[in-house]
Amino acid sequence: MQRLLVFVVFSLVATAVRAQLTISGDGAVVQESIGRSVTLTCTYSLTNTYTLREIKWYSLMDGDRESVLVYYPGQSVYTYGLYRNRASLVNTDAAAQVASLRLSNLQFSDNGTYECVVGASSASGSGAPQEASAEIELVALVAPNDPVIDDDFNSVTGNLTLTCTAYTGNPAAFLTWNRDGSPISADRADNITSWRGYLDAQSTISVTASSARSSTFECVAQHPAFTSAQRASVTLGSPSVSAVSINPSPAPGQSLMELDDIILTCMTQEGIVPQPTYEWRHNAGSLPTSAQAYRNELKIFSAQVEDTGIYTCTASNSFGSDTGDASILITERVDNTPEGQTGTPAGTVVGIVIAVLAVVAVIVVIGFVCWRRRQSDELKIPPDSPEEPEAVVSTEPEEEKDEEKLNLMEEKKEEEPEEVKVETQGEGHAEVAKKPDPDQTA
Repeated sequence: MQRLLVFVVFSLVATAVRAQLTISGDGAVVQESIGRSVTLTCTYSLTNTYTLREIKWYSLMDGDRESVLVYYPGQSVYTYGLYRNRASLVNTDAAAQVASLRLSNLQFSDNGTYECVVGASSASGSGAPQEASAEIELVALVAPNDPVIDDDFNSVTGNLTLTCTAYTGNPAAFLTWNRDGSPISADRADNITSWRGYLDAQSTISVTASSARSSTFECVAQHPAFTSAQRASVTLGSPSVSAVSINPSPAPGQSLMELDDIILTCMTQEGIVPQPTYEWRHNAGSLPTSAQAYRNELKIFSAQVEDTGIYTCTASNSFGSDTGDASILITERVDNTPEGQTGTPAGTVVGIVIAVLAVVAVIVVIGFVCWRRRQSDELKIPPDSPEEPEAVVSTEPEEEKDEEKLNLMEEKKEEEPEEVKVETQGEGHAEVAKKPDPDQTA
């Protein structure tokens, strides 16, 4: 009895302590498309005897606890890692008792579980610290691709398997089937984790081809990121060839040129299953060696004149076949250079002329620079002073020079006639007469 009383008292005390802090939001699931902002709501309640000590948010990934945000009253909000500058608290006013987290620019990597932790302290300091937490699931919505239907026909059993796939979504798309407008059950449904963690949704049905001829099967994909359901459909039946297209397409009455690459496409009704096979022929015979067929396309590489003719396409499946054809004319490529004209093309000539002009321009610039430099150097040189005549230094003895000078003076004296002054009376004039030459008097 005493033990029971102690246990009851302890339980009441523990309940009273826990009641000092309560938190809401645990177990909530929040969905939002990537690129948008999302709020994870977390609220708490404190009695008057306790005050807020801290608010913390964690990301729970594969058992690890990664810090997202921490807040202490009176201080700034701290964010971590990939959440820096994207995570914030909706309200930091303790009186509001709100610990909600806002994430902006939601990323696919944000997908997962988050934990909101609120801590409280006794206002008087006598009570034990309190802590409460709540876990919230965040789904970062990624819209999958539109659904596509693939078929697999077993010619032995006559069974046709249709597989609908909506690739790369989060979460996976929800797929359903209709036959001629009425819902039918899928034989198998799978969600497959694909590239970077996205999910591929697949759904499969099997039918007997003969009993389902002319039936239309529709796959409907639904997803939270879709504004409306996306659909894909196929019809069981024989193929029908509407046309055989030619690319490049010649103008009416015109031909294709030799060495062109030509693509022929066999145009059939879309959504026909089983998927038809295609056969190509040239003039009811084999294809040219330069032709390559792939499904409903025929490619002719570097077409030759002998590839001219009628090309036939036959599309067939287990329900039947249909044929279409196209006629192509290939003419020899003609050189447009006038007769007798030789040499390089005009474009090459223009290029050569431009190159020559560039070289000439460079030479002119270099010559001008050299000329200017030479002029500058000449201006810096001072003018030459007039040269003084060089003194002629004679090496002859002084006596020989004096003797030679006397001889020259005597020879000059002999050559000059002596003047004789003759005085005449009368007017007082004097006449000067030359001394007669001894040779002449003789």
